[in-house]
Amino acid sequence: MSLDIIKHYPVMLNEVTRYIQDNQTILDCTFGGGSYSNEILKKFKNNYVIAVDRDKNVIQFADSISKKYINRFSFNNITFSNIKDLKEFKDIDYFIFDLGVSHFQLKDSQRGFSFLLNGKIDMGMGLNQFNGYDLINNISKNDLKNILKYFGEESFAPQISNAIIKYRTKQKIKTTLELSEIINSVKFKKGKTNPATKSFQAIRMVVNQELSEIYKTLKYIIEHGKINSKVIIVSFHSLEDLLVKRIMNFYGKEKSISRYVPEKQNYSEDISVKILTKKPIQASQKEVIENPSSRSAKLRVFQKISKPINSLDRKDLKMEKYFLLEDECLKI
Repeated sequence: MSLDIIKHYPVMLNEVTRYIQDNQTILDCTFGGGSYSNEILKKFKNNYVIAVDRDKNVIQFADSISKKYINRFSFNNITFSNIKDLKEFKDIDYFIFDLGVSHFQLKDSQRGFSFLLNGKIDMGMGLNQFNGYDLINNISKNDLKNILKYFGEESFAPQISNAIIKYRTKQKIKTTLELSEIINSVKFKKGKTNPATKSFQAIRMVVNQELSEIYKTLKYIIEHGKINSKVIIVSFHSLEDLLVKRIMNFYGKEKSISRYVPEKQNYSEDISVKILTKKPIQASQKEVIENPSSRSAKLRVFQKISKPINSLDRKDLKMEKYFLLEDECLKI
């Protein structure tokens, strides 16, 4: 697969690079096809970019950029929750996340992301502990229903989960088209959206432990990263954006005062991040026309200004039902 034949659209590139300065060390936490890394290296002549991605198939893209920008770029095949293991972690000035699925992943039928292409039900972005096939054929009916309901916001979750369980009692569900046809048998198409869209999205999110990855990574950056480093995040799903927002608010806003806590405590001391985007930035109308996938994108930016006094606990986010489902799937 060549970089020359695949179009990569760095969503809100101008808005992202507006927060970046030259002579800095950048960590591209979701390298993908290399669109952000390439554009940053081209625009800023003295920046050094470290890229990570869990997908081993992107190494060819990384090699191309490495040859183009000698001594200014390096790549690591790891999940972004493992950036704590990078020797350069303490030197990172900017952390950039693009939480969308890469174009080339969707177009590869063997990756199983698309309900329009026939292939095995994988949906793994790389370095996964299980795949879509394992989930669909082994998860309990109740957990499957809740995955579709919570992660996919699928109103037909009970009917779809019932149909999947009924089908798999006779035979394993092996291909994406099989799964899509089961979903289509109980949910009819309305408008342009394919009936399988929400279900495939929900399964993909859980297979890749997407919420847990975001939580663990942002918590570690805020609690252990360099003072004054900035975190730039482009999300495409309402749950991801909600999680990012709640993490930012935990570290970036004054805590509510409890009547059981002494009044002399200074709550402003526990503000460890400065929120640079009071509201999420969205793609311009021009960009949405040129790249329709950018229409759901939301950009949030914050800066670490001090080491937190209190550590974020997962339960503080009030999203435990999502995390528990991700945990449960690790057991299948």
